[in-house]
Amino acid sequence: MTAPPADPRRDTLIDYPCAFPIKVMGARQDGFVHAMTELARQHDPGFDAATVELRESSGGKYLSVTIEVYLETREQINALYAAFNAAPEIKLVY
Repeated sequence: MTAPPADPRRDTLIDYPCAFPIKVMGARQDGFVHAMTELARQHDPGFDAATVELRESSGGKYLSVTIEVYLETREQINALYAAFNAAPEIKLVY
């Protein structure tokens, strides 16, 4: 007896489509938040910048930006993480 083909949508704990928060951290500098929202918009054309949350580090040197994107596929999240990881101004993505 042959097993039915695997459903690639079930290879993850995330139920797509969904709103998905991603947090990035980088040095607190002019343009950082704008650059992060533009990356998000490239992967989610309906991205709403009003969902952005900011938190400054205790010393004020770093800024944490939480961005909520709407994802329909696993490939979208993989591409978004790759874009954030490739951005030189980002120190950490989680």
